[in-house]
Amino acid sequence: MRHIFFLIFLPVVVLGQTTSKKTSWFEENVSIRKTFDGSKNENKPATFALFEDHRSDNDFISADIAIKIVEWELFENTGSILSLFPVVEYHRSSNDNDEKDKLSAGLNVEYYLGNQGILRPYLLSNFAFKRNLLESTNEIKYVGQLSLFGTKPGQPGYKLRFDNEEGDYKGTYYPYLGFEYNEIPDLIAEGEIENLSIIFVRVFFEYWFSPKSVQFILNGIYRNLISASTIKNDLPLVNLSLNYYPGNQDKISIGLDYKNGYDPDSKFTKVESTSLSLKLNF
Repeated sequence: MRHIFFLIFLPVVVLGQTTSKKTSWFEENVSIRKTFDGSKNENKPATFALFEDHRSDNDFISADIAIKIVEWELFENTGSILSLFPVVEYHRSSNDNDEKDKLSAGLNVEYYLGNQGILRPYLLSNFAFKRNLLESTNEIKYVGQLSLFGTKPGQPGYKLRFDNEEGDYKGTYYPYLGFEYNEIPDLIAEGEIENLSIIFVRVFFEYWFSPKSVQFILNGIYRNLISASTIKNDLPLVNLSLNYYPGNQDKISIGLDYKNGYDPDSKFTKVESTSLSLKLNF
């Protein structure tokens, strides 16, 4: 399996090392990430992984990739900015305890209110239609989030820089308060659709230990179920990533990932896993 894994993605690595530095249409209009569950500025690379599962004896493969297609920005000259962009995501896992094969398409909206003041509030909204390919069923998900964007060091969204000639990007963080709504068939009883209303708090934190070399990402969320259901009311999930980017570039990396909690893409199944991943960040 390891040989197949590297043979598939070796051409991608070579391509990433030889790509021209000139900005292309692709770079300006398309972004590839692991998911777009928060701001488009969150730097979560797409992953192709070989996992070791702590809850069973089986290893498995996994893929998490999201593509943001052409973005439209409105109200740029009014002090506020409204950004809209379609997103396509694919999440696949062959883990017996976390098996999934899910394709989704949706629309993300980001609205930044005004350009005055030290902290600017902004709203995120995402509506997605999901196809569960394993069970041939459809799911619906809506997420609305509120966060803040700062202009001074230490504030949310402020981009820290290294003290070097180029001022390479060093890191940032975003806190979120949000509401989530899911329609999931066969979650509790076969043939029935479960409607889940959830409030949550989420934190995204990114830090580079050295420029374009070693990156750490924390993406944690605590969900609380507010609708009547027989599943757990408290649904925490944490993802930790340590990524190494060889060759002084920030597009392709090798990552070590740890996930622990209730995964919404697996019907909120309790999961705990460690993975070694090949990652893409465009």
